[in-house]
Amino acid sequence: MTIREVAKALGLGKTTVAAALHDSRKVSVATRERVKQRARELGYIANPVASGFLRQVRSQGVRRYRANLALVIPMHADYHYLQELIKGASARCRELGYGLDVFRADSYEPEKLTRILLARGILGVGIGPLDDPVGQITLDWSRFATAAYGYTMARPAIHRVVPYHLHGIRDAFRACIQKGFKRIGLALRTGDDQRSDRLWSAGYIDMQRSLPASRRLRPLLESEADYTKTRIRDWLRKERPDVVILQTSGDLLRTLDAAKKLPCVMLDLLPDDRVAGINQQFSRCGALLIDLVSAQVLHNQRGIPETPTISLVEGVWVDHPSFTVAKKPSRRDAYSNRGHDPI
Repeated sequence: MTIREVAKALGLGKTTVAAALHDSRKVSVATRERVKQRARELGYIANPVASGFLRQVRSQGVRRYRANLALVIPMHADYHYLQELIKGASARCRELGYGLDVFRADSYEPEKLTRILLARGILGVGIGPLDDPVGQITLDWSRFATAAYGYTMARPAIHRVVPYHLHGIRDAFRACIQKGFKRIGLALRTGDDQRSDRLWSAGYIDMQRSLPASRRLRPLLESEADYTKTRIRDWLRKERPDVVILQTSGDLLRTLDAAKKLPCVMLDLLPDDRVAGINQQFSRCGALLIDLVSAQVLHNQRGIPETPTISLVEGVWVDHPSFTVAKKPSRRDAYSNRGHDPI
């Protein structure tokens, strides 16, 4: 079914029908609605790539057309994994024949951002991690195919790609047990735990239940302001872990300063980190984000989905020589009740 056939069925000109289908104000609202209704009845489906080409021709003149996707991220975002996410998304776009534009969302008003995306021929939008653990971005969602990374964009609910946080914390916990550690601690900022939909803390508490009561530790979960070296020292003295699970290498430096040579494991391990932990495959997450968006583009799907889906990416455990088998406690254990303070 083509625009010409829809026009013939309605007894209208092809130009009028095309304008109505693109919500042109040159056509009355009543005519627009009549054309759209008849087009739906006849099974007309617009070609999204052709539509993008025509928009670019009208706005910028004839040139070689390349369909574009966009990745929208906060203005000042500097997450440790962001470059890996962008790298994966960019590589996947090249494989699929798309261009990728990265936008810093905070620098635009919602209406302006929508206009810019449309003017650049953007067909689909990937939403990166937001500053707010429970945030939102405002766009004219009906104009784009969309998907989000992580749980931070709570509204509106769209398709999303997420590292499998629950499996990640379980794998890290099991690795500690296999190395012979008895008292396994978890230290996280509450905002970072919230970004995992609290699956890190939930998975840790669940794994603790597999241990004898004497080896179950209370996790350290503090706000950014309270996640200090002093607070870490107090927690270490009280809970007496022999290994600690953390999120990033930045947390590692802060914790090691308080704990000296206490072994640590990372939940968000990056390629250059020289410690053991979970590689969340952020590059793969970026690629899958593009896959979700491009699939909607190809099927001409736009707007907020009726039933949003979550695609989980399994993390991979990465061992490191620094993560050695736990030593058997001596009679004068560093965490004994004799008043000795190892910190």
